[in-house]
Amino acid sequence: MQPPIIMLVSGDPEVERAASAAARMTRNPLIVSRTAHEAVNEFSRGFEDVGLLLVDLDGDVHGVTLFNALDDCHGLAPIVVITSYEEAYMKPLALDRGAVDCLGKPVSADCFSHLFESFHPSRKAHQG
Repeated sequence: MQPPIIMLVSGDPEVERAASAAARMTRNPLIVSRTAHEAVNEFSRGFEDVGLLLVDLDGDVHGVTLFNALDDCHGLAPIVVITSYEEAYMKPLALDRGAVDCLGKPVSADCFSHLFESFHPSRKAHQG
């Protein structure tokens, strides 16, 4: 079974570097959008092959607006929010809006790789 495609929406080069390194470790294809405009263009192509969506709430990507818009879409891949805001404050808000997790920055490649592995369908089948 192929590893799921991971889509990252972030304008933060450190987040992109860590996610790219993790994708190489786990062999997940990674799509990176650095702006909300790029993300919308990617979304218009469809979500059926995306297994996990990472949305960075910080910076010029307008992540909060994008995340709120995604909350209204149904049938999307699971969403994990990334933020430098206070995690204790943001996590309940993100989960309430439909995210499956909220990661505080900085996020390491190891953290991302464990996250990516947890969304691989064949590994889920072996765990459950």
